[in-house]
Amino acid sequence: MGVCGVKHTQAQSVNEVPQNQRILRLYQQYQQVFQITHHLNVNHKYSSYITLIPDKFVGTGIKRTNLYTTKLSKEEWNDKRKEFWESRLESEAPFWHAIRQAVEEKEESQSLIILANADLKLINNSLQLLYNSQGQKFDVPVFMINEPQQFPTVKFCDANIIQNFNEGSFQVTKLSYNKKVKIRSSKFPTDISIEIETKDSIVVLKQKVQEIAKVGTCRLFLSGRELHDHHQVGNYSISNGTIIQAFM
Repeated sequence: MGVCGVKHTQAQSVNEVPQNQRILRLYQQYQQVFQITHHLNVNHKYSSYITLIPDKFVGTGIKRTNLYTTKLSKEEWNDKRKEFWESRLESEAPFWHAIRQAVEEKEESQSLIILANADLKLINNSLQLLYNSQGQKFDVPVFMINEPQQFPTVKFCDANIIQNFNEGSFQVTKLSYNKKVKIRSSKFPTDISIEIETKDSIVVLKQKVQEIAKVGTCRLFLSGRELHDHHQVGNYSISNGTIIQAFM
């Protein structure tokens, strides 16, 4: 069998409609989820960072996706991609390893072989949504497959923060230098209070939380937005009693 014949066979293998009735019902549900307007489409989870452009596409073959814009800088985009791969469930590791290989492989014929060998099939001939013989679904957001229309020059984490504050400014005086914030975490039975200063870095705040929780690392969020180490407390609208969510 020639190369074209092999490619055709592999494409058929990963795109064939399931015969099992239970899997077929799941397959039909997944086809609906594939639509970008569907509320369960995986890209909605990342709507804070990306916006899909309807009826405009990028990539070819199984890597064809909607074109999209992003608020993430190139560095943040790469970090988000790394975070995605590293946060996959350990129990699903063999499948995700194969999906990552298929995404990063330049030759589509090789990607199809990788997926077929891992018992993975495509929905609508796209790497955005796959399933295995048990009907287990695997969602891949567009930013894992293609680059955005363009990258912004300002980092998302630096956008809309309070700039150029100092202890003599009216704005900082209004917010007060010393603050008692509440840290909320599943590690604590109730919210804990921590005293910080406007000029303290987020690293200092993290260290205080980690000392109390007796953990090595943590991530802090304010109203769903992550607080970044290179910022200071004064860069954010934090006042006495503000609740900061900690994940450890």
